[in-house]
Amino acid sequence: AKHPRRSMTPRQESLPAFTPDTYSSDEDDRFFHSSRDEQADLFHAPDGTSARDGAEATAPGSGWTNGAIPPLSYQYALHPYTRSGRLSLYSHHRRWINFQSSWSRIGQSSTELDAVHSESSSGQSVLTGCLLEEAKTVRALVAQLCECFYRHGWATGTGGGVSIRVGGPKENRPYRVFVAPSGVQKEDMVGDDVFELDMDRNVVAPPKTPDLRQSACTPLWYVVYRHVPTAMCVIHTHSMHAQMATLLDPTEKATTLKITHLEMLKGVGNHSYDSVLEIPIIDNRPTEDLLASQLERVILKYPKCNAVLVRRHGVYVWGDSWEQAKAQCESFDYLFESAVKMKSMGLDCGLVPVSGTYREEEERNDGKERGVGREGDDETMQAEEKKEDVAATTAAPAFNGAASSDNQIDLRLATPTTIPLLPRDAKHLLLDIEGTTTSIAFVKDTLFPYVLTHLDDHVHNQMTNDEIIDTMVGLIKDVQSLNHDHPTKKELLNGTKDIHASLVQLL
Repeated sequence: AKHPRRSMTPRQESLPAFTPDTYSSDEDDRFFHSSRDEQADLFHAPDGTSARDGAEATAPGSGWTNGAIPPLSYQYALHPYTRSGRLSLYSHHRRWINFQSSWSRIGQSSTELDAVHSESSSGQSVLTGCLLEEAKTVRALVAQLCECFYRHGWATGTGGGVSIRVGGPKENRPYRVFVAPSGVQKEDMVGDDVFELDMDRNVVAPPKTPDLRQSACTPLWYVVYRHVPTAMCVIHTHSMHAQMATLLDPTEKATTLKITHLEMLKGVGNHSYDSVLEIPIIDNRPTEDLLASQLERVILKYPKCNAVLVRRHGVYVWGDSWEQAKAQCESFDYLFESAVKMKSMGLDCGLVPVSGTYREEEERNDGKERGVGREGDDETMQAEEKKEDVAATTAAPAFNGAASSDNQIDLRLATPTTIPLLPRDAKHLLLDIEGTTTSIAFVKDTLFPYVLTHLDDHVHNQMTNDEIIDTMVGLIKDVQSLNHDHPTKKELLNGTKDIHASLVQLL
């Protein structure tokens, strides 16, 4: 991962594709019963040298994928060409380049049963303390991550990037920040393309590949590092799901995206399944560096969130290790995709479900019925009152004439929208009544009943005969235009065929 690029030359394109069945017992026997020199001689470079000659690629990007075969030791020559090699690989060797022995999203002060996880653990260093070896490893890891994110569709067109920070006061040494370059194909990046900087953005070690520039994201990565002391990795993606999630509000004025009651909330840090995740959204700018002041402001305003969305652009995600940042980035992307798909189904990802999900008060009520509850339990009572308050503010919106006369419940959804969501059980949606200046809920709950109550008095005492006749003619035309099986038409006729007589009787 340090030298060879992954783009294929014609020579490599002619090689047979590797599949799990392309090994044979003969290959195993040949490796296990031949000398190491004979094993090395199986791999030859184009110039005729063998692996045991110690030939090593020196130019960035050269290596076996571009025609040269690097030295291969006995244990690594087995993979992936033999069964024994793959068995050794998947038994002992992780696929990610790393400088720590292990990783878990569960930190030192947490357990696997905690609903919320805020820190991670990365085991012990597997390096001997050589900073040069560490730098080489981190550079290669940045390249590997960029290739991974390209495969996800997060870094197409050279977009996006990764930054990893090492060192710091805990290790009694200065921070070093490794950043991906700008304008390099992310799926073909190598460690020799990566910059090493200090916390003042001074170049400590430039990339070996000439004529590269630092990623345009670099100023924003430093905003995160300065304001989130625990952050050791920042990832920027151009994920389609992230971009579309910023457009769920058609007015494009929403400053946050709210998501709740989804399992993958556990994966973003500081949140559980029933938490309300609030992800800040900032407006895009012509160049990346102009986003710095906005990013700084929302990081300070929303310290619980480990991500910031950029409208019509993408997302920035960070964590206290590269593993945590990667896991949280994957979780955020899952939630963004869920939010977009829920919107297409008429569901609001920021609204607490009115049913179909576990609630603590239901279990407590069941316990009281069985005689389990105790009177005077202040904490339980407070919890129940809190749940009731939440339910009151997140109840089903006022589509069907709910109590709120100004439709405030409609506006308490994830984002203020110009078009409300259509309830799943609704067949018709009344958007407006011409001539009214109040909410539709007020019209249905107050004005319609008032009209029905005072209609008789109005017809007999306020209308002239000519006005009544004109009204009758208009009503007859309206009813005649309805389909034969329309409920209103059936109710008016009520077994007769005389619409005029029915309307007269009704009036």
